[in-house]
Formats: sequence, structure tokens, C-alpha cells
Amino acid sequence: MRSIYLASLPILLLLFSCVSQGLAAYAVLPPTQLQQQPNLLFTNVYVDPNPLPNKPFKIYADIQSQSVNWESLIVQLSAPDGVSIMSPIIANLAFTNEGNTMRATWVVMAGSGGSYPLVITAHSNFPYDTETYSVTVNVGTPHSLVVTGLNIPGGLFPNDNFTIGLRLQNAASVSDSNIIAQIFVPAGLQLLDNVTRYSNTVGPHQQVEFRWNLRAENAGSYVVRFNYTSSNAGPSSIPGGINVGSTLQPTGGLLSITAHPATLQPDSITPILFDITNIGTHPIQNLQVVSASGGGYTSTDTPIWIGDLAVHSTRTVPLRIYTQNGGMSLQIPVSVKYDSNENQFNETYQTELPLGNQPVFKIQNVTDVPTLSYPGDIGDRIDVHIFNYGLEANDVYANLHLPTGMSPAWGNSTSAYFGHIATFQTITATFYVNIDNMARSGTFPMSLSLSSGGQQSDLNVNYIVSPKAEFQLVSEDDSQLYPGATNVPFRVTLKNMGSIEAQTITTTLLSGNSVPGVKSDTITSVGNVENIGTVLPGQTFVTTFLVDLEPDFASGDQSSTIQINWSQNSTGTSNQFLQTVVVPYHVADGPGYLFYYGGIPVTYAALAAATIVGLTVFAKRRSKRMKMIERASLQEITRSDANLIPTEEEIFEDISAEKKNDRGSKIKFASRDPYRNADDGDGR
Repeated sequence: MRSIYLASLPILLLLFSCVSQGLAAYAVLPPTQLQQQPNLLFTNVYVDPNPLPNKPFKIYADIQSQSVNWESLIVQLSAPDGVSIMSPIIANLAFTNEGNTMRATWVVMAGSGGSYPLVITAHSNFPYDTETYSVTVNVGTPHSLVVTGLNIPGGLFPNDNFTIGLRLQNAASVSDSNIIAQIFVPAGLQLLDNVTRYSNTVGPHQQVEFRWNLRAENAGSYVVRFNYTSSNAGPSSIPGGINVGSTLQPTGGLLSITAHPATLQPDSITPILFDITNIGTHPIQNLQVVSASGGGYTSTDTPIWIGDLAVHSTRTVPLRIYTQNGGMSLQIPVSVKYDSNENQFNETYQTELPLGNQPVFKIQNVTDVPTLSYPGDIGDRIDVHIFNYGLEANDVYANLHLPTGMSPAWGNSTSAYFGHIATFQTITATFYVNIDNMARSGTFPMSLSLSSGGQQSDLNVNYIVSPKAEFQLVSEDDSQLYPGATNVPFRVTLKNMGSIEAQTITTTLLSGNSVPGVKSDTITSVGNVENIGTVLPGQTFVTTFLVDLEPDFASGDQSSTIQINWSQNSTGTSNQFLQTVVVPYHVADGPGYLFYYGGIPVTYAALAAATIVGLTVFAKRRSKRMKMIERASLQEITRSDANLIPTEEEIFEDISAEKKNDRGSKIKFASRDPYRNADDGDGR
């Protein structure tokens, strides 16, 4: 036997050497050489367009598996400083078949404008593969593209060709791209160029100007509109007025009208000085200002008679101008009538309005998303539209100060930054707030602070919280719940504690609760649903669920959750609300008709005790009956044979023998008196 082992040893050593070399050769192969082709393929990477500072935006990546075998997929997003990833950084995914595409999604927010490189890394364990994808996100500044110039010539007449220009500036600290401007021309004017102008990029604080060639067809006053947008700034627009004179050729005098600087106030009348100059070659007679109205302005003291105006002479005319709220523009149309060189002229001049020495802000309107807000809302959006009717403002910060009962949806969701706000420009400050669940309905006054340089303006914002139904647990009926119970009712009484009626109410005993086996005609994927209908403020209602409990269900104190869905001010599903109520309950050890103590049914114990007592009584009564039968038998024997009756000496002898009995057993014997027993006495 030993010789066989020795002969097998070289063969075993050779096999061990071959296996070791094979394992070593396999072990030194890097993971990338173990597969012939990449297992992961990025098929699409998406970033929300035009992301803005302090506003969440979404990024997702679609990844496809190239292998039949799979184990797991981990996808991670890496971001530089200044960018916060608000959702889980790592997404754990799995493939099901070859060629399947999985999507990883993240919600991201940048604290300020800029260009940020992000890296998406996808890793699979089996087969082993790691792939990366880099994407650069350009975060702009809200309303960073502003109008700095509007070039519209005056002195136009029918059949004149002229050029108008729009100058835009990138007020952000990062470059902007894809700047697009469009012009819309009304009838009476003819556009001689393409509608759209395009610029590839514009650097920080740089300007770009677009021009269009037009032709005047008919006399009159026209309003053209310019729409503009860019990658970093949202779309916006601005109007411009063009006046075409009533004569084919300027044969008479020609006027120039300019306005003195003034500080305008919405919904108020402001006196403004206008300089009217004769820049023609002939004197002007019968000059009068017919009106100064349009673009949100109305003159309250026109027409005004001026009279004659010599060549190169200037007349200063004060006009009282009413400024409409939210309707102000950069120009005011001034209409005049005059005679010159035996001709009559009726002309309208688009006159620029220079403003005072500081920006002046006013809230045009406030819009809310959703339009109705309720206690418990999360992330409600407030858009405050602010109009600047003063000088242009730079480095404008907006902060919304919230009252008690409201809080920011996240750290800086009640702050906004605007690099530049031009004169007569409307900007939108967007804020996100949470409303406390216990907040009372009504008007919530808020203060909006706007700071620019050393100046601060405080504006009032009113926010309305609508009334909402609120439900509270009153009681529950758990008397029929015990392990093994089948199709038993679980009743819950609720009350509407709110100040408004709740409509189309449904209650759901959630399927994930500790009470399993829900039974109902309206079972859904979430559990047992019961339709309630309408409940008025202060009204109580009962909702009942039929449930099964497993035999091994733990008895004792438990809790379950009921979900209440309802609508308000609507009979449909357009205005849905949800509230969950925790319902504590008790599960008995057994059926309700049994009483329990220490886990033992008292009823069963009582039945057992009653049975024992009954058997004892039965035994005693049976023994007594047997004695009576025995007595009766002895009496019969005595009557039939008197010789069987023992003598007195025999009786005493039996008694003596009984006393000597060590076992102490009592022996019954017949007495002379047939109606008495020896145990009852001495028989005398």
C-alpha cells in the first residue's frame, strides 16, 4: 500500500503545478481583459434646459447592458463645489435581460451661476465594467439678458426706408450663448429683413446689438415688438413705437420733442416738462399739443395751445401725465398739429422718458403655484412680479420674510439675486415655501426686501392660505379582533375638525398595516377602500373594514393606519387631499364571549370548576342514595328472617374487634333498630 502512495505522489505534484499555474495566470489578468467588450453603454444623458441658481434641476442617464449575464449596476453622480445633489448620489440598479436600458435620475441645485463639470460613473460587478460620462452644466442668472438700448429713428414718412436696432447686455458673471432676437412688425410697416437675429455667444457684461431694415408704407403710429431669449435667461419682450408722418416729403417745419428727467409713480399724476424745438427751415404757426397718451400714460391737460415757433426756437411745455399701474413703457407718444409753409401737419413723436436718480420698485402682481394653498403644503411657489419705474439697478437682492406658520422649502428658497434690472423692466422673483400643518387659514402678510447698492426697498406681499378639512380619531371598535378571527368588522369613528366640508371622501385601511387579510368589495393595490361621500365641518362618521387575522397573530395592543382622501370645492379629482390617521387598537386572546386572565380564558376555567363541583355533588348524592337503598335492603331481610339479627353480645364483640383494628377502618353493621345505623349512635 505504501508503494502505491509513493508511485502516485509525482502525478499529484504535476497536477497541482498545472492547476497552480493556471490559477496564477487567470489571477493576473486585469478585469478589463476578462471581458471582450464593454458591458455598459451610455445611450442618453439629459440635463434640464436653462438651469438657474438656487433652483432645482434634473439630470438623468440612460445606461444599456450589453451582456446576458448580470449581477448589479451602481451609478454615481460626482459634482464640484457649488453644486448640491439633493437626491441620493448613488443609484443601485439591476439588469433583467441583455439590451435592457436602465435610468438613473438626480435632482441638482447650484448656489450661483457658472459652468460646472459633472461626472457620471456606472459600474457593474459581473461582468466587471466601469464606464464614465462627463457633462458640463451652465447655470445662468435669472433675467440676465437685459435691454440697454432701443434705436428707433424719428421724422419718418411714407415710402421711407429706415433701420431700427435692439441692444442687449449679458448682466451675468458667466458667458451666455444662443442669443435669439425676433421682431414683429404690424401692418403699415414692411420688414425688409429676416424676422430672427442670432448671436452664438456673449461674454459676461458684454453687449450685442441686432438691426432690422424696414419700410414705412402708410402714415400713422405703430408699435413693433421685440422678443429675445438666451441659454441662461428666460424669454422676454419689449415694445417699441414708430411714428410715420402724414406728408410724403417734409416740405414744412420739422419738430424735435424731448422730455426732462422725472420720477414717475404708478397710479399718480406727474408733471413732466417737454422741450419742443423747430429744427426745420420754415417757421411754424398754430402749434398745439393734441395729446400725450399711450404706452401706459395719459395726458390730463391736453390739448394745449402753443402758437408760433420760429426756426431753431424751443418752447418748454409742462404736461400733467397720469401713469397707469403696470402699463409704463420707455417712450410716450406726443401728438402735435401745426401749419408751416402753407401746409398742415399732424404728427406723433415717440418721446423718450428719462427718469429720476434712483430705481423705484413696485409689485405688479403675485401669482401662486398651486393657485390655492392649504396647511401642510410643501414647496408652494410664489412668483412676485416686480416693476422698476426708476433708474436702472445693479446687484439687486430680493429676500422674502415669512410670517409664523410658513418656512422656506429649503435653505435659500426665499432669496433671489438679479444682476441688473433696467428701467421699466419687469422681473420675477420666485420663492418656495412650506406651510405648517397646523397653520390657520387666512391672509398671511409677508415683507419683500429689495436691496441695490446702499438702497433698500420694502414691499408688502399678501399670501392667502385656504381652509382645509382635518380629521381626528374619535374612537375605534376592536371588540371582535382576536387571532384566527375571520371576516370580522374593524370600525373607526372619525371627525372633521376643519372649517370646510370634505367631498368625495374615501377611507383606506392600508395594506401594509398589522391587520392583514383585508376583505372588501373594493380592494385595491393599497388596501381596503370605503366610499364615505361628503362630511360637514364638525361632523363625525364611521368607516368599517372587514378583516381576517391569522391564527398566530400576536394579541395585545397594536396600531394601524387609515388613509383619508377627499376633495374640496370640487366634485371631481382636480383638487385632492390626503391625510393619514394612526388608529391604536387591542387584539384579544380569543373570541369576545370569552373572558381572559393572564392569557387563560376565564370562561373555560369557570366551566371546568363547575364541572368538578357538579361531579362532586353528583358523587355525594349517589353515595347517599346507595345508603338509602342499603337500609331498605336490610329492612327487607329483617322482616323475612329474624334469626339473622345479631344478639347484643355479638354486637359488643364486633365493636371490640373494630377497636383493635390497626387500619382504623369503620365497618358498618345492622342495628336492632331497623331505622337506625350503627354509625349514628349507641342504639339506645
